[in-house]
Amino acid sequence: MVMTTKLTYRYAFTLLKMKNAVGRNEYMDLAKEANLLWYQIVSKKAKNTPRINCRA
Repeated sequence: MVMTTKLTYRYAFTLLKMKNAVGRNEYMDLAKEANLLWYQIVSKKAKNTPRINCRA
């Protein structure tokens, strides 16, 4: 849980940096970083969700 919170904060700060980015290169670098952070957050949350066993 703590790791996901830290990743979420890093993601939010990266989005704020994107808002103030100067130039295309800086913006694209921040966008790539935000994308990687987003996938880390999603994968960690997916691992923590309970599985439902449906056996007929």
